[in-house]
Amino acid sequence: MRATLLPATAVALLALTACQSKTETTTVNNSATENTTTAAVTPIELPPAIKTEGSYRCHGDNSLVKVTFFEAKKDGTMTAAIMSPPEAPPVQLSGAAGKPMTADGGWSLSGNDKSFKLTQPGKPAQECSK
Repeated sequence: MRATLLPATAVALLALTACQSKTETTTVNNSATENTTTAAVTPIELPPAIKTEGSYRCHGDNSLVKVTFFEAKKDGTMTAAIMSPPEAPPVQLSGAAGKPMTADGGWSLSGNDKSFKLTQPGKPAQECSK
């Protein structure tokens, strides 16, 4: 049985090697597609990096607030996220450098990441520090 299998295998291999394989090469010019793709891509501006984050005690009503101060944006705008009470969703405040950061609803923060004056909706302005 083995003796007949060997010559049949050899004949099959010989037939396969006699076949001529043809390869087609197709060249596609994608330069027009690449140029329109790169022209359409606009640069992505990353959000500002966190400068400082911490919990602050406000001396008016002895409340605790959590504030995240961000690095200044390219245009000089300062931003901060405040959570009052600390479990509340953050409120984004922003303003020009040297001016108070504000948000809709009566929020205002002026100062720096060591101590600041905070005005919240429905509360008088109070000093807060670490």
